[in-house]
Amino acid sequence: MTRGFSLAGLLRLRGVQERAAAERLSRAAIAAQQTEARDRRTRAALAKADDDAVDVRTLAAIAASRAAARSRLADLALLTDAQRADVDEARRVHGEAKTRARGLEKLERAHAERERVNDLRVEQAALDEIASARSIAGRSAGVGAAPRLTAAAEDVA
Repeated sequence: MTRGFSLAGLLRLRGVQERAAAERLSRAAIAAQQTEARDRRTRAALAKADDDAVDVRTLAAIAASRAAARSRLADLALLTDAQRADVDEARRVHGEAKTRARGLEKLERAHAERERVNDLRVEQAALDEIASARSIAGRSAGVGAAPRLTAAAEDVA
C-alpha cells in the first residue's frame, strides 16, 4: 500500500506562492508597459505640436506647455525607472518561488518512484511466495513433475 507524500500540503502552498509571484510579475510588467506607452504618446504629442507663435501670449503658452511636457516626461522617466525596478524585483521573487516549488516537485517524484518500487517489491514477494507454495504443494502431492504452465504463462516463457 502506498502512503501519501508527506509534504503535499507544503507543495500546494509553494504552488500558490509561485502563482501569486507570477501574477505580481505580470501586473508589474503591464504597469511598466503602460507607462512606456504614455511616455511615447507624450513625446509624439510634443513632436506634433504646432510652434507657430503669432504673438507674445501664444509664445508664452507654448513655453508653458513645453515646460509642463518636460516635467511630465521627467515624472514618467522616474516612474519608468521605479517600475523597472519593481519588475526586476518581481522577476527575482518569482524565480525564487519557482525554485522552491521545483525542489518539492522533485522530492514528490522521487517519493512516488520509491513507493512504486516498494509496491513492485511487495508484489514480487507475494508472487514468489505463491510460486513457492505451489511448488511445495506439487511435490508433496507426489506429482513428481513440475506443474504445468497455463497458456498465458507459456506465451511469456
